[in-house]
Order: sequence, then structure tokens, then C-alpha cells
Amino acid sequence: MKSQPDDEQVAIVIGAGPSGLACALGLSNVCKRVLLVEKHPTFEKRGSTFGMTKNGQKTLDELRPGLLSYMEGIGLPGGPGGTLVFVWWEMRNAFLHHVRQTENIELFCGEEFTDIEESDEAGVTVKFKSGLELKGNFLVGADGVHSEVRKVLDLPPVLVSDTTIYRGSVQVPETASPELRGLLQGGVVPFFTGDGKGIYFVSFNFNERYPGRLTWFLATRLDVDSDSSLTPFTISRDNVKDESKLRLLQDILSLSEEDHLKPYPKSSIVDLSEDALSTFVGGGWGGRGRITLIGDAAHGMRPTDGYGGSMALEDAVVLFRILKDGKESLPVLLRRFEAERLPRVKRVYDNQYERYDTRMRKGTRLDPQHQEFMDWLLAGV
Repeated sequence: MKSQPDDEQVAIVIGAGPSGLACALGLSNVCKRVLLVEKHPTFEKRGSTFGMTKNGQKTLDELRPGLLSYMEGIGLPGGPGGTLVFVWWEMRNAFLHHVRQTENIELFCGEEFTDIEESDEAGVTVKFKSGLELKGNFLVGADGVHSEVRKVLDLPPVLVSDTTIYRGSVQVPETASPELRGLLQGGVVPFFTGDGKGIYFVSFNFNERYPGRLTWFLATRLDVDSDSSLTPFTISRDNVKDESKLRLLQDILSLSEEDHLKPYPKSSIVDLSEDALSTFVGGGWGGRGRITLIGDAAHGMRPTDGYGGSMALEDAVVLFRILKDGKESLPVLLRRFEAERLPRVKRVYDNQYERYDTRMRKGTRLDPQHQEFMDWLLAGV
């Protein structure tokens, strides 16, 4: 990094979800300090399940030696090509554990930023509602698909889909029915695709590593916002015709916490259409100057096969490599990062968009991915 010696660089990362935590770990290897900022005051148990495909796993030891074996110790094989499946917050906490053990990463929680000032001489200054100001050489927005950094960059708004999502996690008691207890040995169990109505329900288990723990995911294109009678209970009751499956679904929902029965905000994606990309300078996804984006903030995609998380990990390791080896100015290196990542990200984004249409709009079960695509994806970066 030409603008000043590597060991004097200060990075600011906005967002301490998995992508921001992973990015901070990578940057800590090449920067004097990493200032990692999270808007939530605490790290709560939220989310459902995270699938880390092989390409994501391949980044871990480069971000932090020993991280892969640590993750293998808390994840379970649970998908094609050696995917590791995690309870979402357990995976997040694994990254968080390593961040907290890293001396040159400083974590700020409960901080919502209001503005970013940028200059060639002073780098970036980030201002927060609390009055906090942080100064650094460059900024990475890792704050999710509803990214505030995107708004500061004046990028196109995200595309709000017609899909409502529910996620939950339950502890199955020893006294539960044999059918429900049987799901604990079933791995990933797709229950229902709604015959053209765009309803999809799937459960995941973590058997011996998380005894009795079952997580679930429900996606629907039914208009939940305008019809208050639509709940996970009524959606399954009115659409699942197989009585044995319906009993299982109702049992799972009955064990769920009340908050898990409330919908998440409408599923959204970043617009990576050719029209949108043609408006960005430098062949990337909209970063400028000393500011870039990673993960869902850069390329939030349909969650059809769950590839987004591992693509964010790829972002983190590629950014680290470019900053470690590059000799040009930071703005040039950040544009190179985006331009290098975009073709691979776009291929995955388009694949997930097409498969979403098949499952949620046409209401049909998905065929397995083509082997050529899977080989290419899992080979990673």
C-alpha cells in the first residue's frame, strides 16, 4: 500500500456480522489497527442456520491460522461438497472470539454512523450519532444488504423482493413424538414447496453436537404485510395437504419462541443487473475513493442455496491479499479488489436468481446444481 507504510495503516470496518468480523481478521494482518464498528449494542442469539461451503472454508486459515480447525470443531457436515452447517450465532461467535483475541482490532458496539468525510490527505473520518469520530486510511462497508455505507455512496437502493422469511430454532424435548425426534437425525429436510404459491419450509438439525436442537426456515410469497391472518401456523395449515407433514410443522412452530414467529423484513437483494453495473466507475460494484463494500452490502443475493456467506468470506481474503501485495495507492487497490471479484460474484448471483425463480415463482423442487458449476464454485479463490 503505497500511501504510507503498511504497518501504519488504519482500517475502519462498519458492521460486525460474519463478513465484517472475517474482514477485520484479515485486515489485522496488514494494518496497524482495525476499528470495527457494530450498530447493535450486544451480540444476541439471532438467525437460524449458516452453511459454509468449501470455498468459504478455504479462506479461513489465511484470515487467521487455525481458524478452519476451530470452525470444524463447532460445525457439522451437512450439504453438498463438504459444506459445514452451523447454528448462525455459534458461527458468528467463533469469528467474534478470534477478533477479541486480536490486539490490534478495536471493537465498538452500539454505534450508528451518520456521515463519512473523505480526502486524499486525511483519509476517512466516520461520524456517529453518539458523537464518536473515527479516523482511518480507508473504510470497508460490511453492514449487510440494508447498508448505510451504500446510502452514503449514493448507490441504487436495494431491490425488495416479494418474499417474506421466518427463521427459528427450537429445542426438541425427549417427550416429543418419534416423528419429530426423528428429524434430529435427518440432516437438511425440505418439507414443502407450495405448488406455485411460493412457499418453502425446511428444517436443519445439529444432532450429536447440539443435542435436541432443530432450526427451521420458512419463505413465502404470500402477502403477509396486508393480511394479518397469515402466520407460519396458518400458512402451513392452509397449504400443506399431507397431514403427517402438517403435524410435524405445527409441532415445530409450537416449540418456537414468539419472536421467531414474526417475519423478518422483506428479503432484499442488491441490483447487480448490467444496467446498474454500467453506472459504476472502475468495473466494480460502486465503491469510490477510499471506501469499498463487501458481502451483502456489495452483492446481497437470493438466499436460494445459501452461497452468500461464503462469497463474503472470499471477499475478505481477496481484499487482504490485494492490500498485502499491492504497491499502488489505496483508491486504486480498492477498485482493483472490486473489479477482480465482480465476475465471479456475478456468476453466482445470476445462478441464485434463476434458481430462486424456479423454487419460489414456479413452485417446483430444484434440481441439483450442474457439476461443472459446483466444481468451479467450491474451488474457491
